[in-house]
Amino acid sequence: MRDWFCRLRLPSVRAGLIASALLAQAWFPAEAAGDTFDSYAAFAQSSVPQDILWKVLARNGKSKDYTQVFALDGGTVGIANFAVGGLASLYKLMDTQKYFGRSREDMVDHYSSKCRPGKHKGNDTGWGCYSQKWWREGMVQFVHSPESRDVQNQAWLAQMRPTIELALQHGWTSSRSLAIATGVANSVGSGGFKQLAKKYGWRPEQVLSGYVGKNDHRIRRRDAINAAFPP
Repeated sequence: MRDWFCRLRLPSVRAGLIASALLAQAWFPAEAAGDTFDSYAAFAQSSVPQDILWKVLARNGKSKDYTQVFALDGGTVGIANFAVGGLASLYKLMDTQKYFGRSREDMVDHYSSKCRPGKHKGNDTGWGCYSQKWWREGMVQFVHSPESRDVQNQAWLAQMRPTIELALQHGWTSSRSLAIATGVANSVGSGGFKQLAKKYGWRPEQVLSGYVGKNDHRIRRRDAINAAFPP
């Protein structure tokens, strides 16, 4: 009697497992098909930007970190290497009065692009923001604050918005293609990305290959993109 019951029960168990699998596929379409986006807002509200920042740009902390502050270009900060003009995007979102005792307008006008005056380049040896104790100590305090990570994420997104919107307009809707777009733009700027995209017919994989060439740093970035967002 027990053998007969087991034989009768096995088909219904298999049917239940199949039904559960089909239900899981219907419940998690994004995981099955991969994330795609139809707007900057949808992209910004997802977890993909944070994945790009940490897994691609920072290579899981191997090349960059949220708490770094160093002397390059007159003062370079955080996960996206905010420096020179890029510092303005940070100032607009952080409490500059709290960390520097100055207004956002003052910081944007005098301590972003002007952190690297004239023809200076390389590490600040007394000509930039980093060499000013109040700026350096304020930045160190900020990057270790509870709000720093979110501010940096939002500031980077604001910087990348023109690139993201341009890529979306040309059909780059997948997580991988947008990781390519922002990974390239973070390296060569929005203008540099646009030039490469035009050169390679707005084909993401060709743009990535053209960007990388034989440059070791860019090879590492490509490998990080492939690991985080496989082809």
